[in-house]
Amino acid sequence: MNAENTPVLIVGAGPVGLSLANELGWRKIPHIVVDEADGQVRFPAGENIFSRTMEHLRRWGLSQALRNGDAFPPDRPRNIGFATRLWGWPLALFEGSSNRGAADRNSPEGGLFYPRKAFDPALRGSAEAFGADLRYGCRLIFFDQDEGGVSCLIEDVNRGVRQTIRAGYVAACDGARSMVRKQLGVRLVGAFGEGANFAVYFRCPGLAARLDRMFGAPMAQVHTICDETRAYLTSVDGADEWRLSMYADLSNLPAPAEVVSRTIGADLPFEVFKAQPWTGHRVVAERYRVGRVFLAGDAAHLRWPKGGFGANTGIGDAVDLGWKLEAVLQGWAGDGLLDSYQAERRPIAVRNTNEAANNRVFDTMIQSNPLLDRDDQTGVESRMRMKEELIALRLREFVTPGIQLGYRYRDSPVCIDDGTLEPPDDHMLYHPSTWPGCRAPHIWLADGSSTLDLFGRGFVLVTSGAEVDSGRFQEVADDMSIPLAHHHLPGREAVDAYERALVLVRPDGHVCWRGDAVPHDIESLLATVTGRATAAGCRLESGT
Repeated sequence: MNAENTPVLIVGAGPVGLSLANELGWRKIPHIVVDEADGQVRFPAGENIFSRTMEHLRRWGLSQALRNGDAFPPDRPRNIGFATRLWGWPLALFEGSSNRGAADRNSPEGGLFYPRKAFDPALRGSAEAFGADLRYGCRLIFFDQDEGGVSCLIEDVNRGVRQTIRAGYVAACDGARSMVRKQLGVRLVGAFGEGANFAVYFRCPGLAARLDRMFGAPMAQVHTICDETRAYLTSVDGADEWRLSMYADLSNLPAPAEVVSRTIGADLPFEVFKAQPWTGHRVVAERYRVGRVFLAGDAAHLRWPKGGFGANTGIGDAVDLGWKLEAVLQGWAGDGLLDSYQAERRPIAVRNTNEAANNRVFDTMIQSNPLLDRDDQTGVESRMRMKEELIALRLREFVTPGIQLGYRYRDSPVCIDDGTLEPPDDHMLYHPSTWPGCRAPHIWLADGSSTLDLFGRGFVLVTSGAEVDSGRFQEVADDMSIPLAHHHLPGREAVDAYERALVLVRPDGHVCWRGDAVPHDIESLLATVTGRATAAGCRLESGT
């Protein structure tokens, strides 16, 4: 058979695969996506969409539609509550913003609470609008790569028909049981099976109103402390649909209806849609790239769902890989840029996977106490102490601007160290910085746009303060066929935020170089940040 050809084959059409399809489609890179399932989301999870993810969706033109969408009420606050048990004593309330009111001074896009059963179709529609070739019911059964590309054998799961697709590159977004990772022989390293869990997806009219009355505020999630399974409820649609999660013994799983009835009470009628067990891991792939094949999302890292790091980390993988594939396919970057994908994204996965595991450990440190249920002064004092303990140990899971916006690509071979100290790295606090590897800071511009709206199409040289003659920078970039634009930011706020007179920002919005004067060897600088040369031992200081 004659092989069909494509620059990129994406294996898996979950949120990570669909995000890579959006990134490539936005960049006008042709691609094919195959997924052996039918595209339906039958068990909702992963509602917490980080502000950094929303910045990517903003670039794709999706953020406002989701923010104002009806999959979750846009004005319903995403409050998190803790109680002794449902219909017991409230213990703590961590206030959250609504989808529509999630503005943040550090980002043009706050976070979002949006069920995956609506999120995936939104990503799919956007990818198709960009021209993605999505093929559901098709699975990759074998691949073989050589210096020129990857030959992939694809099977239609319904008809049994097979065809060959010849791809320049393959992106494995095929999940925890990744066939691609297994065929490559790439190991997951870390701790497997740290704990077992059981989750039930159900519908219960009236549960939301009762929880809201219990806490005196609209609730998006409620955790129990004195329930022996530590059951907690997460609102799926902000109305009648819920997901109940609990610690469990996989050898003796309970009946889903019994779990729901025991947790919410027998007087509330409900309907169970689906239940499933799952296991918490702390593992990351030892390699992200093997030749022309790349791992992303759950194919590359598995963690506890404590903090919402899963899909958000995977979508970050997709964006990092997407712009680098474009640069190499269009011929203005070297293969070293693709090597930097692992160097940049794997440490982020390790960081986020460990943070999720830490959240699980902190949760297990919260111990039930019979005094919490007493209706006297002893009970009041016990509940106050528990509130303080919850703030100390559990608030960190829900307040993560440092994780969301503050991650940086330290030791990246395509970011040039300027010899300065790395800024603080705190998961609960975000410190804006132009330290090479950091996300470029957001400030509002006079026309109502964000500095982040300047980034995406090629490199951007940002200048602030006094005007700098950057003409030579542009000339060298043009001679090297590297897409480069220049934007000058006036005003004190820009000078303070961008810290240096010149800041070079990559297509993904991360800083790759900064200085106070135009360097003499601009060609070496640009060769380094595009992967044409190595940054090892190379330090390009301003004016040197």
